[in-house]
Amino acid sequence: MAHFFDAATALPLVDCPLQVGQKRAIGLFGGDFYGNDLGVIVDQSLVRMQEKTRKYGMRYFDLTALKPGQTILHAYAGIYEYALPIPVNVTKKMSTPQGKLAQRQGIVDEARSHVGKAHYLWGSAGNTPGLSDGAQYKPATAKMLTDSFAPNEPYVQTAFTDINGRNTCAGSCNNFPQLTVQEVNDFLRAGTAVLQNKVTPRTYSLKGKIKPIGKANNGIVWGEPCAGRKHFDCIGFVNYCIAKFWAPKTAFGLDIKVLMTNPNMAGFVEVTDPTDVLNGDVIGQYNTENGWHHIGLVYMSGKTAKVVQAADSPIGVTDSDDYKPSSWSKRIRLMDNLL
Repeated sequence: MAHFFDAATALPLVDCPLQVGQKRAIGLFGGDFYGNDLGVIVDQSLVRMQEKTRKYGMRYFDLTALKPGQTILHAYAGIYEYALPIPVNVTKKMSTPQGKLAQRQGIVDEARSHVGKAHYLWGSAGNTPGLSDGAQYKPATAKMLTDSFAPNEPYVQTAFTDINGRNTCAGSCNNFPQLTVQEVNDFLRAGTAVLQNKVTPRTYSLKGKIKPIGKANNGIVWGEPCAGRKHFDCIGFVNYCIAKFWAPKTAFGLDIKVLMTNPNMAGFVEVTDPTDVLNGDVIGQYNTENGWHHIGLVYMSGKTAKVVQAADSPIGVTDSDDYKPSSWSKRIRLMDNLL
């Protein structure tokens, strides 16, 4: 039996609510008994349907709502229906939150205050190693490793977490010249944690696996010392910044999948109009291999929308990328009454 699914979450579709002007990507798995393509039908006076490039043998379609009304999405072979029919309900475009602009500005000001200062570390949400100054839901996950001068796996002034395995901080190493293998060996033989060009060697690991980066592709990189610096992963960064302006008395801290899959449950609404952009809009990236895997915040620089994000451990926190809707799977906005 074939079935329709949501292209962003890969979950089976049971209905397809749309607002006028909204575009939604869906997929179709399967064909008829002989493996032939099915005929996909919807009332295109209400919903424009455009087939996209196939991926992994599955078909994908963009549905764009044109006007209010109800229709059914079908997948036929001849007179026979091969997939569960999907009700499509198109409603008028709903207004999005437009208030609490000072608080929304505050969120991005907080976020941008960490650019070039904080480090990225998987599983962390803003704490300085050794302190409990992170987000309330995760205040103290980043810790400091004991210095090790082992030639094959050094850790000098390096933070870590043990979330989904051992994770170590690369110290925003892409922002610093990488010293040669010989210079690494000379430093480690000396056995003292004296800064060399403001950096120290460490072995970069993610989820228990050493990443093949560095001069010798053995994970050894020269990064900024972690002591005294806040550490975030991408969702920890967003949670930390929003929590500073979160009105309810409960702690704010959500999993990326929960936040992006069910934004309404968390007090957010999806924003589909590319011209409707506010400071503090939350953006997420999804693909079939990794699911919801990255998240950031939009901010306005004059008339240009840009992204502030905890990008990656070799990079750190950045605010230089332009916001390009095609590079992000969904954009959501917090309701006014929660700020």
